[in-house]
Amino acid sequence: MRLISVDFQHDFASPGGVHYGGQSCVEFVTDTVVPFARTHGVAVAEIVSDYRSPGGDDADATCVPGQWGYVSVIPADVKPAAPWVKGSIAPTWVRDGGGRAAAVPGPARPDPAGFAAWLDSAIGPPDPSEPVVIMGLVLEVCVLASLIEIRLRGYPAVVLIEGVDTSDGDQPRKHEFLDTLAGFWGHPMTWAQCAAALAG
Repeated sequence: MRLISVDFQHDFASPGGVHYGGQSCVEFVTDTVVPFARTHGVAVAEIVSDYRSPGGDDADATCVPGQWGYVSVIPADVKPAAPWVKGSIAPTWVRDGGGRAAAVPGPARPDPAGFAAWLDSAIGPPDPSEPVVIMGLVLEVCVLASLIEIRLRGYPAVVLIEGVDTSDGDQPRKHEFLDTLAGFWGHPMTWAQCAAALAG
């Protein structure tokens, strides 16, 4: 079983972040999932965002490399692989200069082959016996987009129930979403199920 986090950056995951909504999944991941991963030697692959405008002259841009909002809340010691830096909602869209503070960012462009290559290097090839467990923010946007793209590449991906939240953090809405739309792409998994599989 393999773990992938999506957009656990300060702008989404921390008080003061532009997109922060007080979602409870952040504390669960940092206080429960990360210590477990560290103890059991489980790597966390990471997808992050660079939402600068082309040319880098957008004062309202979020997740800007070199600024606090871009920094991940997932500790470096559980992330042996370099993150995948996306430039839009879907992880298959990137930008030239993405993730580099000194680079002038280009427009978002598709790079599906690059994303597939990153998956292969970060978590290995698809394996029906090894589900990919996705956690992150926010469920109905970037997490869902990442789930779909990963599933389309043959990975048996699932969503960690306690490790995701909607944009407003509403728990009934989260579970309704997981039970409907997300269920077409990957059945939700509880942390108890995930931890048992990882520890086994």
